[in-house]
Amino acid sequence: MSNTGTYSRTALATRRLRTAPRAAWFGARARNAVKRPWRLIAAAIGVFVTVMLAYLFLPAGVRGARNLLRNDQVERRDTTLLATRERNARRHLASADSALAQTRLASAALLALSNPQFGQPIPEQRDSSRVASQALRVLIERADNAPLLASYRALAQSPLLRDDRRVAAQVAALVDSMTLIERERDELGGGATVDPVFVALTTQANEIGRQISVIAKQRLAALERQHAAQAAPTVASPESSPVAIVPDSTAVVQARQAAWISYESARRSLEGVRAANAYADSAAAQERARVQLAPLAVLVGAAVILAAVFAFVFSLLDEMRSPRVADAAEAERLTDLRVLGVARLRTVPAERNRRASDRTIPPSLDPTFDAYRVLAWHLSSQWPKDGIITVTGDDPMVAATVAANLAAVVANDARVTLLIDADLALEPVRAVLALPRSPGLAAVLANRRKWSESLIGVPVGRGRALDILPAGGRPTPLGPAESQALIGEVQRAARRHDATIVVAPLATVKKYRAGDDVVVCATLTRTRLSTLARTVATLIDEGARVRGVVLWEGEIPVAQHGDAAVVVSNAA
Repeated sequence: MSNTGTYSRTALATRRLRTAPRAAWFGARARNAVKRPWRLIAAAIGVFVTVMLAYLFLPAGVRGARNLLRNDQVERRDTTLLATRERNARRHLASADSALAQTRLASAALLALSNPQFGQPIPEQRDSSRVASQALRVLIERADNAPLLASYRALAQSPLLRDDRRVAAQVAALVDSMTLIERERDELGGGATVDPVFVALTTQANEIGRQISVIAKQRLAALERQHAAQAAPTVASPESSPVAIVPDSTAVVQARQAAWISYESARRSLEGVRAANAYADSAAAQERARVQLAPLAVLVGAAVILAAVFAFVFSLLDEMRSPRVADAAEAERLTDLRVLGVARLRTVPAERNRRASDRTIPPSLDPTFDAYRVLAWHLSSQWPKDGIITVTGDDPMVAATVAANLAAVVANDARVTLLIDADLALEPVRAVLALPRSPGLAAVLANRRKWSESLIGVPVGRGRALDILPAGGRPTPLGPAESQALIGEVQRAARRHDATIVVAPLATVKKYRAGDDVVVCATLTRTRLSTLARTVATLIDEGARVRGVVLWEGEIPVAQHGDAAVVVSNAA
């Protein structure tokens, strides 16, 4: 067990100030400031509203807001009629272009009928065709001289075989078949002996290549016949040549020129009006920018940034003014006591609800949680002789939850355990475990009922139960004589139990307690360092044996009253 000797609160404060590193202290304060989101959000909203209102109350801000809210006074010209005129002119221009194109096509057709040589291929085209035929002949000769798959594939890639769709489709199908056969042959690989399958695939591939060569030769023959027909001179007699009368396109050209002039006039008028409207909008925007303090987007962004910064600064200053417990290391450094565990609310594991006995356990009890089991092991290593452990803290709901789970763990270890709620004002044990209202300890102190008649059994495991003596409720605090009577009743009940866990408020524990062994509970980011240090120092000065500190992390436990959840807490 850690050192819990008797030393004064002055020595405790001196040790705290001497051993606390400054960097660790500031880091703990910053973590606590961030871990309180609702305070940060409230401060951020306040700063944001303040910045926006301050902008509105400034003279430039008032003018800018009036500029944003008032109607647009810019005079803009209507472009509807001009746009309609431009569309009609463009449509007439397109009609004129189409009429002119049709006239020119008709004239070309009449000229072709009157001149037989009109439309014949020019010599340059015939020469390029002959060059392509010669290249195809070279590829055919190469395939005949070297009947390899590469030669056949190069022949299939000839442009003259791809021009004709029918020929191109046949060649493409043959090339695909040859590629598949070559792939199967490559998968067989070459061996030391002759493979009949390999030889058959090679023969089949060569046969496909020869079919490609035959198609190429047929295509070459067709091209040579076409060249011979084009080379033969054709002489037409003047009597046989018809005389074509070409229509006059002057009127069509003039109509197209008039449509173009009309379209250009409409387009320029529309562009001029649009440019004037754009200039007016630009001038109005410049005027708004001149009288406005800042654009709205920039203003809102700056307000958000300032709100975030100032909210964190305010929260950090508040945390530095009144620091709270940040972590276990800080609590140990402050109190010179061991942190016995960090407890929190957690989702009950699914395997706990498999048995009927587990489903009868109250939701607030979690005896399988490692934090409570480690706490019980620490206390069991040196269990007090009178068997009484007092659990207290600045938040009664946290102290009651920790004490109830500690008693549940001890009861599961086959010990007869009693849990006593000595907080007669708030009754945190009854609130946490959702117990029925009963006279409890108040009736025992008033001699209206024996303590054995006021016990309530609560299941905590398979075949295990926990005896609970609820507070019973009392509006007035206990006097000195009644406090001594309470101590006597607790000590009398502890003689018949192996372990007795007492939940008591801080004010009562500091003056009156049935046993000297005390466990102090504190809440992370809520319990002030001064409160924790003063509590531990006062208990030690009053002769208590403080066994350690239990920290609570996360949300505070709530009391279940029917369907409503009520938080019973006096945390700062």
